[in-house]
Amino acid sequence: MMPLTLPSGTGMRARHFTPMVLALALAGTALVVHTVGKWMNYTRAPSGWSESADRVPVRLGPVGLKVPANLMRRVEERIAGGPVERLSLAVLWPSMDGYSEFNARLFADSGDHSPVMLISVTAAGALPEMNTSERLERVWMSLGSGEPLPGPAGLALLPLPGDAESGTGFVAHRAENGTLFAARCFTPRDAALAASCERSIRLAPDLFVTYRFRQALLDHWRDMDAAVTGLIASLKPEAAS
Repeated sequence: MMPLTLPSGTGMRARHFTPMVLALALAGTALVVHTVGKWMNYTRAPSGWSESADRVPVRLGPVGLKVPANLMRRVEERIAGGPVERLSLAVLWPSMDGYSEFNARLFADSGDHSPVMLISVTAAGALPEMNTSERLERVWMSLGSGEPLPGPAGLALLPLPGDAESGTGFVAHRAENGTLFAARCFTPRDAALAASCERSIRLAPDLFVTYRFRQALLDHWRDMDAAVTGLIASLKPEAAS
C-alpha cells in the first residue's frame, strides 16, 4: 500500500464549535508538531541493539515485567533494569520478534514498507490519558476537516487540519465487533520521510501502550491490537517463567 495523502483542510469551522473545541484545536495543532517530530525520528537507531534473549526485570509503576533484552531499544534500560518511566520496545511485524543478527537488515529499514513496530509502555496514571479511540470520539470528530474517505481494509480516513507545508494528517478508523479501532497517521510532504501511524490502547488497569507503524501496514489493523496485547502479556513474570 502506498502512503496516503489526503486533501488539505478547507479551513471552515464546524457549525457548533465552542471555545472548548477551539482550545482543543490549538492543542491538536501542538500535538501534530510534537507527533511529526517523533515520526521523523521513527527509525533512528539506539546506540546499540542486543541479540540477547535474556530477560531483564523492569518495573512500570506497580507492574513488574521481564523483558527480553533484544526487544529493548534503550541501552540504559537493558543494563540497569529496575524502575522506568517508559519502556521502549521494537519488534518486527508480524512475527513480533526482537533484534537478531539474522534480521538486522529489517531493523535498519527506514523506508515506507519497514516492518519495524515501535512500542512504548507506561504506567497508567491516576487520570488516564485518552487512547486514540477515545480521542477520535471526543476530539477528532469535531476537528475533522472533511468527510471521511475510503481507506484500506475497510477503514475510513478522517482528514485532520494541520500545516500543509509539513504534510497531511488523518485518522484511520473503523468500529467492528463492538471495538473501535483508531490510529492517527501522518504523510510527510518530504518524500525522504516515511509515512507512519500511531495507536494507543489501555491495558486495564495498570498499563498504557502506544505503538507506531508504517502506513503500509494499515491493511493488518484487525490483528495489531491482539498482537501487541499478547506481546505485553508475555512479558509478565508468570508468563515468562
